[in-house]
Amino acid sequence: MTTHRESVDLVVVGLGAMGAAVAYHARLQGLAVVGLDRHSPPHQFGSTQAETRITRLAVGEGPQYLPFVRRSHELWRELEATTGADLLFETGGLIVTEQEPVEGQRWEDFVTATQRVAAEAQVDFHLPAPHEVTRLCPMLRGFEDKRVGYEPSAGLVMAERAVRIQLEQAAAAGADIRTDETVLKVSPTVNGVDVVSDKCSYSADRVVLAAGPWLHELLPQPQASLLSVTRQVVYWFEVDNLATTSTDAMPFVMWVGDTDEQYVGIFPTPPGGTPGLKILGEQFLEDTDPHSVDRSVSTDEIERFYEQLVKPKFDGVHPRCVKTAVCLYTNTPDDHFIIDHALDSDRITMMSPCSGHGFKHSAALGEAVAQQITTGTSTLDLSPFKLERLAAR
Repeated sequence: MTTHRESVDLVVVGLGAMGAAVAYHARLQGLAVVGLDRHSPPHQFGSTQAETRITRLAVGEGPQYLPFVRRSHELWRELEATTGADLLFETGGLIVTEQEPVEGQRWEDFVTATQRVAAEAQVDFHLPAPHEVTRLCPMLRGFEDKRVGYEPSAGLVMAERAVRIQLEQAAAAGADIRTDETVLKVSPTVNGVDVVSDKCSYSADRVVLAAGPWLHELLPQPQASLLSVTRQVVYWFEVDNLATTSTDAMPFVMWVGDTDEQYVGIFPTPPGGTPGLKILGEQFLEDTDPHSVDRSVSTDEIERFYEQLVKPKFDGVHPRCVKTAVCLYTNTPDDHFIIDHALDSDRITMMSPCSGHGFKHSAALGEAVAQQITTGTSTLDLSPFKLERLAAR
């Protein structure tokens, strides 16, 4: 049986990348905040796991994203100064694509799109000669007939650590962070929003829904039908020399193939990270949900990934897989974010369906949403993420 709790300014549902950032910044802006999560974040059941995430100032997905990445970098540096934790590693990043764009790709002509965003924002992004690519990443092979772009200011963010620290800082500032509590229903009222969980009920002035792959369970139609969830697998493979894959020694690599399923990304190894080279692919063909997803990774799956995507592209990587993880992408129809009112209420904000490219923006998005809730406006422009753009689809 739930018990009633008197009103608070803000309830944040879901405390992964987006929810942790909203809770932290909303509390800094003086709101009375309750943060709820069905697990104990950072956890292994949603989208914010597997240690690290790529970050790029030159965001080929669109110029609307770059201000959020830039501000997120500033916020992570501020958190580093406050806590002493390492959150952001400027490793540089390589993007490899086909010479000619392939029709129907998720992000067509990605190097050119990245060049365009970089030029408009005066971010250093250039096309290195083959010998420079080899110097930057000696293990990379088969790229000579591809287009390759390089951003020196790109890097990695310690994703799980960033979530944990933001929640710790939010709690230290007075936010009520409640874990292992599942939200069952969110209902707008005349004067606010009622939130019912399996442990308590809340009366809030505002609510942010940042529940990732569980978000659709809290939304009505047609909003819920806009979201799909896909299973993604991350692998750590044994390498010849782990020191050559450290954040001091190599950039990340994003290799964009002929199809979405030929995408492969490699991540440098951060200090204290899993002792292996983190490599992942992506797939958007098969949907799942957080309750039924297969969180195991079979030997056949590992072998197939290694033979098809790792062995042809990277030297010095062994077939022995030392660790795997399964995470979930919550996808939108056009792969761009949705940050807008939900349940037909201007007191409820839905966010976090980020189609697999959200973490790099999360700190600044959390700040902007908290500003919008507090003052009615935000320093950075959230309008590109409104639902209305999908009305014609």
